[in-house]
Amino acid sequence: AADHKVVIQVSANDPIAHTMSINTAKNLKNLYGKDAVDVEIVVFGPGVTLLKASSSTATEVKELMTKHDVKVTVCEGTLKVIAKHNGGEAPNIVEGVAKVPEGSIHVIGLQEKGYSYIRL
Repeated sequence: AADHKVVIQVSANDPIAHTMSINTAKNLKNLYGKDAVDVEIVVFGPGVTLLKASSSTATEVKELMTKHDVKVTVCEGTLKVIAKHNGGEAPNIVEGVAKVPEGSIHVIGLQEKGYSYIRL
């Protein structure tokens, strides 16, 4: 198990916050060491734009998961709400992103497991 555990919440449709979340995750992995810190980015609400396959951040999100061993999760509740308002079609998100039933509850669960919390 890693010495450090960090959850980064992304719930805003804000390109600056999106870039900061990516950079923060990379920095944590680089500074602590890839195996010394578990980092999970949990995305819900308007923050889901970070994960759209067509977004400018899609490649960076893929690299976080594959090169930096950062876990990225998205709220299924958010995807369902977007689909409901978009003729039943959920957004196409980056391949490899895990789904959790509810983003905020997932963040709480990680905090209860000892994860430090960063909100961007």
